[in-house]
Amino acid sequence: MRITDPNFFTVDAVELAQKLLGKILVRKINDQIIKVKIVETEAYMGLTDRACHSYQTNRPRKKAAALYNRGGCVYVFLIYYRYYCFNISSSWVGDPQGVLIRAVEPLDHHTIPVISHHDKKKKQHYHTNGPGKLCRALQIDLSLNHLDLTTNNLIYLEDQPLLTAEAIIATARINIDYAKEDKDHL
Repeated sequence: MRITDPNFFTVDAVELAQKLLGKILVRKINDQIIKVKIVETEAYMGLTDRACHSYQTNRPRKKAAALYNRGGCVYVFLIYYRYYCFNISSSWVGDPQGVLIRAVEPLDHHTIPVISHHDKKKKQHYHTNGPGKLCRALQIDLSLNHLDLTTNNLIYLEDQPLLTAEAIIATARINIDYAKEDKDHL
């Protein structure tokens, strides 16, 4: 069942990052529907988090403007001038928090269109086990920025039972050494 209630997303980023685990991300590309399970997320806590694109900004910068939307909107950005990253805004309008979707697993009955130069013989999850790779596989780019996951048909979430606290492993975030002590947040 599709998640259409905006209140699902209007929580802080740490809570949303945990709630998103196990949910089904649905991506429509032309007439093909692709479904994947979210298996790794990363929370960014907004104005006070040095690793967040909205850190200490009283008004939205163009790049991070989507974070200032109500929770449940898509935030896509480009890293290293090459790879897109897919995030979901959390919290309320004006409280710019978000969750990076780091990895997804293709569901058995859905095929990921392999459009990269990588070895096409590798297992399907190889093409979605990193934020840049999953965006490439699911054709997620800036054209999806600001879309509302609760109302559009190009990308949205389907509900699954919440994972138990015991089933979730929390670790420090990856590749954000510039964030000083904030790099160690779980």
